[in-house]
Amino acid sequence: MRPKQILTELAVYLNALLAMAAHPESGWTAPRRVFAHRLLVGLVMAGDVMLSSIVRTFPSSTAIKHRYKGADRMLGKVDLVPVAGHQVDVLGAHVGPDYVVAIDLSDIHKKYGKAMEALALVRDGSTGEVAVPGYGLVSATAFDMRAGHKAMPLPLIFETYSSVSEEFLSETAIWLDAIDRVCDATEHGVIAIDRAGDNRRILRRLVDRKRDFVVRLKVGKTSRNLELFGRKMRAMVAVEHAQTRGDIEVVRESTDGRRSTYTATMRSVPVRVPGIDEELWLCVFDSPEHKHPLVVLTTLPGRDAEQLGRVLAAYFARWAGEEVHRFAKQAFKLENVRTLTWKRTKNLVAAVAIAMGAMARIAHLPNATTLIAAFEHHAQRLLPALKPSQFWGYAIASGAAAILWRAQKILPLMPWLRPRPRPPDLQLALL
Repeated sequence: MRPKQILTELAVYLNALLAMAAHPESGWTAPRRVFAHRLLVGLVMAGDVMLSSIVRTFPSSTAIKHRYKGADRMLGKVDLVPVAGHQVDVLGAHVGPDYVVAIDLSDIHKKYGKAMEALALVRDGSTGEVAVPGYGLVSATAFDMRAGHKAMPLPLIFETYSSVSEEFLSETAIWLDAIDRVCDATEHGVIAIDRAGDNRRILRRLVDRKRDFVVRLKVGKTSRNLELFGRKMRAMVAVEHAQTRGDIEVVRESTDGRRSTYTATMRSVPVRVPGIDEELWLCVFDSPEHKHPLVVLTTLPGRDAEQLGRVLAAYFARWAGEEVHRFAKQAFKLENVRTLTWKRTKNLVAAVAIAMGAMARIAHLPNATTLIAAFEHHAQRLLPALKPSQFWGYAIASGAAAILWRAQKILPLMPWLRPRPRPPDLQLALL
């Protein structure tokens, strides 16, 4: 893939989002559009959300400190969050019946952050620490299950939030908003949520939107109530009434190509959630490798082993969202974000979301396999040939950066990267 083609792909994708976000009050003037394109290209080239690293890639002869001041000032003026928010409408059109949409919450931990605005306490998923300064992440990732391939999942939603900011209501409100946006933009796809989805308001919203879902239940002394055989009982008790439907053995292939075998005995029973009229299925998977069973509540039928195998596959596809989080933090060093205002932080995270969306669009082109080989060649990655089941995002990110760095001379020639000259002042000068 040539440098001009990469720049064109980035420009076309960003222009489509800007066109959807454009309205009289959006404030997207020509200089701000140029800055948005520069920010996106600079982010891909730098592979870092540090603004000082991004401005070094700008095609300009101005001193770096002046470039930094101008970019920082512009980053505080523009609003990329609604632009990135339209990504769910652009990429949602590609979600078909065989897709799984994983909705998940994650975090950006800033362990040593003190002066950053709107810092809250989050749980660091990598270390398990509960009270770490940082920000929250909400994501919705679409994954195609037809052939077990996940060249690169579609990042429909990727946004940050803070529990101490003025616009924050509750985490449940964030879940409900993500579900509504996904349901509005897509007609198909099974929604998969981890234990955080074991919430009556979330389950009711999924049922009201008439979407198939797979939600993992919390099983313990404080587990939720279910209606079974006409009476209420805890989920941990209802599990004992599930009927055995057969055994399953599946081979899971990780993003680095490693394979692992998962064996389990499958059980299921139809249940109802108090306050929800629709009949659901309680699916239980007992694996000898795990102490506790995997318990899933779903709208998908679970009458036999084949149907339960589909339920298990849909839940396992939820890990595609985890890979997108890891990709953002490694390919763009998302946790290296350093800004003094909450608006600038949200803008940089939105720029990362747009960059990932553009790369997912490249990964879903008809000639994607050939393009990935070209990216691997330019990036000089010391890895074996990528398999169809492996995550292609890293190859695209490193390859695109390498290609653009080697062709810096053409950057000033791109019309969407050139600042327009200031129009002459037509006002008469005072004597």
